[in-house]
Amino acid sequence: MVLVIAAVVLSAGCTGSGNAPTQTPASGTAAPSQTAPGFSLTPTPVDSVPSYLKMVCDAEKDPLNAKITVISRGGDGLYMCKGLDVTAYLSTGEILTNSMLPDVNRELKLDGTQGTDRIVVVAHYDNGDSYKIYDDVLEYRKRTTNQ
Repeated sequence: MVLVIAAVVLSAGCTGSGNAPTQTPASGTAAPSQTAPGFSLTPTPVDSVPSYLKMVCDAEKDPLNAKITVISRGGDGLYMCKGLDVTAYLSTGEILTNSMLPDVNRELKLDGTQGTDRIVVVAHYDNGDSYKIYDDVLEYRKRTTNQ
C-alpha cells in the first residue's frame, strides 16, 4: 500500500524542490530600467560649514570621453578632514560611490555618461561632523563643427 501511494505521489510531481518554473521573456522585450531609490539629477543646497572646517572641491567632465574628475582643493579644514565621499548620479539611473583623501589637488576619476550627471561630495571630519560641500550637475558637451 505504501509503495502504491509513493508511486502516485512521484508520478504527480508533488515532490519537487518548491521552486516555480522560470519563464524566459519573449525575444525582443527588455526588462524595464529602474532607477535606484534616492536618485535625483537635481542639485540641492550645500551645508553651511563653519569657517574653520571649510573644504573646497571641484568637478569637471571631459568633453571627449565623458570621464568625471573630482578634485580636492583643500581649505581651512584640511587638517581636520578625514575623507571625502563622492556620489555620482548618472543619467543612466546608476549611482556610483567612492571615497578619496582630502589632500590638495587629489583627483578621483569616475566614468560619466554622455548626458547630465550629478556629483555630490560630503566631507567627514575628526570631530564626527559631516557636511555636504559640493552638489552640482555636469553636462556632456558634444563637439560641434564650424560650417
